[in-house]
Amino acid sequence: MRPAFAMALCLLSACTSTPQPLAISCIAVRPAAPVLPVVPPRGIYVQAQALLARDKLQAAYARQLEALLDACM
Repeated sequence: MRPAFAMALCLLSACTSTPQPLAISCIAVRPAAPVLPVVPPRGIYVQAQALLARDKLQAAYARQLEALLDACM
């Protein structure tokens, strides 16, 4: 009767042969947000260039944040 009790105690205390996954907290430094160029008040071509540059900087920043998040999982 003692071996059955020991087996039941082992099962109740989560005594298994497979290791359980450990939750590891992610420690990462958040990258600084990019400094976006100012859109000039005049000149449609210059404004378009500034807006495209802003979009590229914001997209690159978003990719950096996503890479940090993916590394934590």
